[in-house]
Amino acid sequence: MIPRLIPLLVLSCTLARGTEIFVPDIAANAARPWPGKDFWANPGEDWMVSKGRLENTFSGGNRSVVLLTAAVAPKPGPFTARVRLDQISYELFGQGFAGFQIGLKGTGNDYRDAAISGSGFTAGIDFTGRPFIGTIKGEGAPLPLPMQGLVLEFKAEGAETGSYDLSLLVQDETGKILASARTKADATWLPGLISLTTSTQTPPAVDLTAKRPAEVPALTQTREGEGRFAFSGLELVGDKLELHPERALGPILWTTYTFDNDGTLCLLTQAVPFARNERIEAELILAGRDPQKATMDAASRTVRFRMLKLDPAKDHPYEVKLGGDSFKGTVRAAAAGRPLKVASLACNGGAGFPSGDLVANVQAHSPDFIAFLGDQVGEASGGYGILYDQRPNDRTILCYLRKYALHGWAWRDVLRNTPSVTLPDGGDAFQGKLWGAAGKPADVSKGYGGAARETGGYQMSPEFVNAVHRSQTGNLPDPGDPSPCRSGISVFFTRLAWGPLDFVILADRQFKSAPKPLFPQAAIQDGWPANEGWDPKTAVVADSDLLGIRQENFLARWVKSPAKGAKFRIALTQAPFCAAETLPAGASDDRGLPDLRIYPAGQYPPDDVPKPDFDSNGWPQAPRLKALRLLAEAHAVHLCGDRHLGGTGQYGLSSWGEGPWWVSSPSITNSLPRRWMPAEEGKRRRAGDPRWTGDFEDAFGSLITIHAVANPRELNRQPAEDFNRATGYTITSWEPSGRVRIENWPAWASPAKPAPDNRPFEGWPITIDPASGKRVD
Repeated sequence: MIPRLIPLLVLSCTLARGTEIFVPDIAANAARPWPGKDFWANPGEDWMVSKGRLENTFSGGNRSVVLLTAAVAPKPGPFTARVRLDQISYELFGQGFAGFQIGLKGTGNDYRDAAISGSGFTAGIDFTGRPFIGTIKGEGAPLPLPMQGLVLEFKAEGAETGSYDLSLLVQDETGKILASARTKADATWLPGLISLTTSTQTPPAVDLTAKRPAEVPALTQTREGEGRFAFSGLELVGDKLELHPERALGPILWTTYTFDNDGTLCLLTQAVPFARNERIEAELILAGRDPQKATMDAASRTVRFRMLKLDPAKDHPYEVKLGGDSFKGTVRAAAAGRPLKVASLACNGGAGFPSGDLVANVQAHSPDFIAFLGDQVGEASGGYGILYDQRPNDRTILCYLRKYALHGWAWRDVLRNTPSVTLPDGGDAFQGKLWGAAGKPADVSKGYGGAARETGGYQMSPEFVNAVHRSQTGNLPDPGDPSPCRSGISVFFTRLAWGPLDFVILADRQFKSAPKPLFPQAAIQDGWPANEGWDPKTAVVADSDLLGIRQENFLARWVKSPAKGAKFRIALTQAPFCAAETLPAGASDDRGLPDLRIYPAGQYPPDDVPKPDFDSNGWPQAPRLKALRLLAEAHAVHLCGDRHLGGTGQYGLSSWGEGPWWVSSPSITNSLPRRWMPAEEGKRRRAGDPRWTGDFEDAFGSLITIHAVANPRELNRQPAEDFNRATGYTITSWEPSGRVRIENWPAWASPAKPAPDNRPFEGWPITIDPASGKRVD
């Protein structure tokens, strides 16, 4: 039995009124990856709760469990943190330590950012057995290894004004002091979150006697070395602590739902990573209906509810109960007699989490519906890289769920009350570019990454991909053709009628052919032809797919059977059906894109031309044109994302201006600032519009009319990477008159902001009449 370190009854009697005591909940009888509602684990796949201990199961740099519900406040007073430490590794390799991180802060003023990527200072025992605070100095006699049954007690006590005396005592289980370290610190170092940390890497040296600088180096996250420890019996006490029970996270992380005109509710609950063998039941409660129970899917850790014959004209407050947790929201009916606003977003690489300003700016529009159109997960999301495996492997799923949890953590308060669609793209499937080839396994014999994905198919296991599909699309209506792919990978293409909006939801990656095996003469490298003499307009073969025959048939059925009362037909996909992007004439691929010059307004690159990116949906041409003819027959508007470039235009069919309109969302974060700035001016462009608008052919010969583009622009605002790369979101308003108002907004702007941050990107708004296919503003 693990002993209590500080009897709470004694503390309650002896401490002054107002003194905070914090004893987090660590389950004594559970064995699961989730560390508990008081914690966030970095990375979650490298930690396990077992027998009342937080155990680091895989070594590396900065493996930490961060406290969410308690923090060190900037107010005066002392505090103490105590924890039991037990070495798990038989031997230790690396220049690491185990102990605490104190004063964790992120780049913003948000505890979620601090929990994910915050930095502060360290205090613990290094791998030689010597205690330290702040900087490892290698001083003093080492403790014997392995480190078993040790109690670390960190104390901060106020000295002269603005300064603290810090001490770290290492005790055995009887309370005997075995070693200690002491130093002084400026008071500015202490406020922030606290974590329990084991790291195989030396923490950065810091000067605690000076005021905390604006930027403090974080611990490195490499997976090298060996040094695993377990922590238990954590307790904190002191006037300098502040408690935040409202920050508790889990067991319910968030919910998403769709609600159709027939009164069918599909609601998905995303739970924390329970153990695979735990049988978890959840309950959905709506007024006037019997509670509905469902069991958690073991891989995705989701619970799906499907409730029929609700009144589609009414709002329905709901409550989900799971594992002792309760999560409430409202299923909203589609409003009548006013424009319906749809917010659409895509491509979150993880920078700027939790995107509080962006979330608030989207909320300022009061969207009725929200669509996330791909790449909710990026390799950088939450740090620590990506784990690859084409075999079933729960640790890879845990890696994905941790990264995807950042998306839900940022948007959960919007999603609980707003119907939504989320479409997975390549990044979500742990491959930056995805030619799904009807779900076949990619050839990973030469490793993972570009070499594998170019062969076509998925480099991750069907179990992994299905967990991604379930967690992102499990709130959608049942698929239009539910049979899985031959590999066992699930499908999600479907339709949804909500008020006057009739959506068709498509997977434009899952069935798409891979170009490299089809065109050996092009010498395609990661989607780009290396043979400069090869003409991409000749990249036409009979055996190529975009949507695949199953989706094409489903799309044809949707076109022929509009939903009752539908005023608008809308297609949701990951990417536009064109290659609207340019590069300098001499560039053969987009590897140098992040380093290209970004031009101020009125200036243009001298020799940009359209380029053949096979990752775009400008290819394959014939099935692309077939899909567009179907969408044109339905007078559908195409909402999409993926390309890191906000744009609005009209597809051509036999000639320009005949096809449907598309709206491509800007990227939430933008590591690849694509642009459409061709040296050749567009034909038939509107008076006063930029030279990059008008009629064009893309590099594959597709006809497109560009009406507005949110190109990267030098704005003379800091930080430049946030402002110059044209990040943002889309708002479309679907008006009772039958017209659609289209706006692409900068991430930093909203109608609630003062000028100049209260307007969309230059070139918007645009108003169209889908029935005639004409622009009407």
